[in-house]
Amino acid sequence: MPEKSQTEISKSWYSDLEKEGMIFAKTIRSPKKAGLLKSVSVKDLPEDYFLIDAKNFPGKNAIETLGVSTEILCSEKILFEGQPLALLAGPDKKLLEELAAKAKIEIEPLGEPQEKTILFQRRMVLGGGRQKNVQKFFNKAAFKVQNKWSYNLASTESNETNGALCYYFRDAVIASAPTQWPSHLIKNLSEVFSLEEERILVSKTNSCEPSANSIWGNTLLACQAAAASKISGKPVMLSLSRQENDKYFSNTGEVEITHKTAFDKNGLIQAATIDIDFDAGAFNPFAEEIIDRLTIACASVYNFTNLEVNAAARASQKPPASTNIETIDAPAFYAMERQLNAAAQATGIDPGELRQINSNILNKTASKMPFSLEIEKAGESLNAVLAQSDFKRKFIANSLNKNFKSDIIKARGIGIGTAYDASGYYGTSIFECNQKMEATLKKDGALEIHALTPSKTILEIWKNEAAEILQIEPKMVFVNSEFNLKQEPLIPENFYSNLSIMTSLLKKCCQGIQAKRFRSPLPITVSKAITKSQIKQWNKARFKGTPFNSTSFVALALELALDACSWRPEIKNIWVAVSAGKILAGKEAETKIKFSIQKTLAELIQGERLAAKNISIAFVQSEAESAQIGGLIKKALPAAFASALSQAVNCEIRSLPLKEGEILKAALSAAAATATVESQQAKEGEK
Repeated sequence: MPEKSQTEISKSWYSDLEKEGMIFAKTIRSPKKAGLLKSVSVKDLPEDYFLIDAKNFPGKNAIETLGVSTEILCSEKILFEGQPLALLAGPDKKLLEELAAKAKIEIEPLGEPQEKTILFQRRMVLGGGRQKNVQKFFNKAAFKVQNKWSYNLASTESNETNGALCYYFRDAVIASAPTQWPSHLIKNLSEVFSLEEERILVSKTNSCEPSANSIWGNTLLACQAAAASKISGKPVMLSLSRQENDKYFSNTGEVEITHKTAFDKNGLIQAATIDIDFDAGAFNPFAEEIIDRLTIACASVYNFTNLEVNAAARASQKPPASTNIETIDAPAFYAMERQLNAAAQATGIDPGELRQINSNILNKTASKMPFSLEIEKAGESLNAVLAQSDFKRKFIANSLNKNFKSDIIKARGIGIGTAYDASGYYGTSIFECNQKMEATLKKDGALEIHALTPSKTILEIWKNEAAEILQIEPKMVFVNSEFNLKQEPLIPENFYSNLSIMTSLLKKCCQGIQAKRFRSPLPITVSKAITKSQIKQWNKARFKGTPFNSTSFVALALELALDACSWRPEIKNIWVAVSAGKILAGKEAETKIKFSIQKTLAELIQGERLAAKNISIAFVQSEAESAQIGGLIKKALPAAFASALSQAVNCEIRSLPLKEGEILKAALSAAAATATVESQQAKEGEK
């Protein structure tokens, strides 16, 4: 079979690639969460098969990510179950699996497990929010609501699992991988094998979904494959099994958020304390950014005058939690929306009205929050969903039907969730003012955009926007994704997939070209970037200012009913209203939202795939710059679902995802509690 060209490779899945003489690698993982590794061995290895561990690793046995060092193969201390201990390599993939299953692993037990180490913590105090003042408000509050909310939604991935094809050849490494951070991969391959970066050739294949741990974990896999190639002198394919990928690579860390909120008699929030606990796994290069983003999002778009937030990322004996920049703060929105729903039960104010009362996007009074979020027409989105879903009437009607014994077949619920999707966080440790765009109007009148290749939809938007400004045909606009080492973007691809920032920079490039094109000869090249003055809008030290480049908003209502026999929730209707500035590709945006809805529904109950048929989507149009919408649904839908289900079973659902049988257990518990109350009331009546 002829080898593929670089262009063909970039359009391929890495697992479909082949190279003459290629062999395979299989990871041997720790079966224990902790201990001291003494040895790994495989008896009677056949000819052409070999084992690599930390002792014979052919290079530096660690990669670096934002100052965090990660061993490629465990040298001694085991940090988590599934940690890579050794690699088996050979020509037959099936035989490798059999040999790996027979591996003898000697692990010396450690003493009692130590307390979780705090990787990073953040404390934020607002107004008179110090603990003694917050307590003062709680003492005189009309309503007090306290709950612990747990969020650990995994991502359902349908693409290939992660891995890499690497070839160590004449003191050079050639790697084909679905990396989303090419500069990180190049830098680490260079340091691991003591090669100049010019000796590293990375062919980026089709990317796995962002939620997979590709942002840095793919580099670890590529280094493992390259090590096996260096020892064998042959191309090596390392591909994770689906079980490995889901359990050890794309797992998300659990976030527990405790809300304690005081309300006055009218439903206004008087004070709150919010404690955030993030299980980051054994280590996490992005712990600081995750905690900062959760802290910013923990109050969502609601106005607090007295607030204390304590957030911490803790190490545990679990695999490092994966990082999906698009939905990094989803647990905070889930907790805030669920807390308001619980408050609605306590205050007797329906959830929609309670949100309107406390929302700083609806009220005319200035927000007291330290974060400035520029969200245009978000209030219209919330009001639109409440009206379209007939939320108040349905919520009241469902609340009146709480007697499961007499009318279980009509157990219904409706819930609402809101969230914002923020792009371009100015406090990120990997931003480094490196987000830029370059465009060249060539002599033949074609426009070359020098950037990483965006999605098909965003590419069409770029073509149309550029064509309109420069008055050329969209077919004359193309993207050049080839970078030399000095030009290689330093930040992950996820940032470059950002619609709002990169489209805005492209428009500025085109406007710059248009201003010069009739005064200067072609070709004309213009570069634009996020400026330092923009980044300075956010004061990370004081945790104050404008933290994001752009922000979109969603309001979502979900209606469900419980099947009387299976207790399976049936999604009846979903209403969505989005405020995201100027919608440049309405049909594509609607398709993306519907896909995100179905994908998120599939993650809510383990072992089940919920789906929705009736989905209504509305965009609140404006002339503001287009904003990102990719993470909106994942941030708003889980809370709406949990609130609707809580109403249907008459019992608060506090954690997601749900486990098999958990809904029936909750409903039976609620029915028993109702029966107990009725019995007590009857006895009191007899007295």
